[in-house]
Amino acid sequence: MYIHSDIFAVQTPKKPGEPCGDSYGVYRDQMATTIVLSDGLGSGVKAHIAANMCVARLIGLVKMGMTIREAFAAVSATMDRVWGSGDPFAVFTIARILNNGQTTVLSYEMPPPLLINKTYALVLRDRVYTQEKAIVHESNCVIETGEGLILVSDGITQAGIGKLFNYGWEAEGVRKFLQSQLPVERIHGPSITASVHDKARGYWSADGKGDDCSVLLALNRRGVIVNLMSGPPLHKSDDNEWVRSFLNEDGIHIISGGSTAMIVARNMGRKLEVKDSESAITPPSYQIDTMELVTEGMVTLNQVYHLLDEESDQYPENSPASEMAYFLNISDRVNIWLGSAENLNDGSIEFRQQGLLSRRKIISKIATRLNGQGKLVVIEEK
Repeated sequence: MYIHSDIFAVQTPKKPGEPCGDSYGVYRDQMATTIVLSDGLGSGVKAHIAANMCVARLIGLVKMGMTIREAFAAVSATMDRVWGSGDPFAVFTIARILNNGQTTVLSYEMPPPLLINKTYALVLRDRVYTQEKAIVHESNCVIETGEGLILVSDGITQAGIGKLFNYGWEAEGVRKFLQSQLPVERIHGPSITASVHDKARGYWSADGKGDDCSVLLALNRRGVIVNLMSGPPLHKSDDNEWVRSFLNEDGIHIISGGSTAMIVARNMGRKLEVKDSESAITPPSYQIDTMELVTEGMVTLNQVYHLLDEESDQYPENSPASEMAYFLNISDRVNIWLGSAENLNDGSIEFRQQGLLSRRKIISKIATRLNGQGKLVVIEEK
């Protein structure tokens, strides 16, 4: 089962109108969702820049192939070196949630993370140790569907310090507050993040004193997988393996392209039928038993791309392009089998005259748009 992490965040600066000194980032790959929360030294522009630089570097290192431990070690070594020097300095937490829920959290001089589900909340304190001048927290856990990981900046845990609390609200205070909101039938991400943030904000005085406040929640649920195959593989001998790998994946199955549909039908031993079309602009779709959707290729894909940013209730009715766009919009992960065999229509002057992009180009643009919507897109070419 693919577990998807929805991310919810609430942030406010120390003073209204100035940039927040906290920053966060999210990166998804085939294996996991990586989230980073950083708190720049001080507040305002300088803290904002330091926090953003820290987030960008951590995520950049993970994208380059480093483990989060390697990325953590590299950035924490930098922060150890610049501590007190006047150079941009930030503290941070990085968490990596694997697609099966296994999670590792590493925090450099940041409040410990919290785990929450429908009935209880707890502070994760698996291992705490010092590194140079900093305190490092390391936590390992499994976050099941319906459970969430909460990261906060010290603007949350230090709220009310010296006024309402000797040492601030603290992580245990956050935990008790979360526990007071439970049990619930289902955790609602926006409500949880907003309630923790607003409670902490209320503990700070109303005269502008306080700190930047950030609450970040990664809430796990069963992810929706869409599998899209478009184009035959370069070598005909790979057809059977290509189709088998596509069919073996869990989720919704979509085939785009007449030639691709024929290959799938032949390898499945199923009949390929053309369905009656009720769309004036989208080519007819096909029917293969057990497949959710089978469409024409290039024209339909180009139309899908332009529909993805539109509201689904505005989609044309009885249109294969609308159906594909709907499936892609509800997805969390999209696996794309992109065949490398030559498409004779790719160089057609008629298609170029209509502004239609080739299969490879339009698939790339669709993937970029889906990534921008926070979805994980995995492309396999053969």
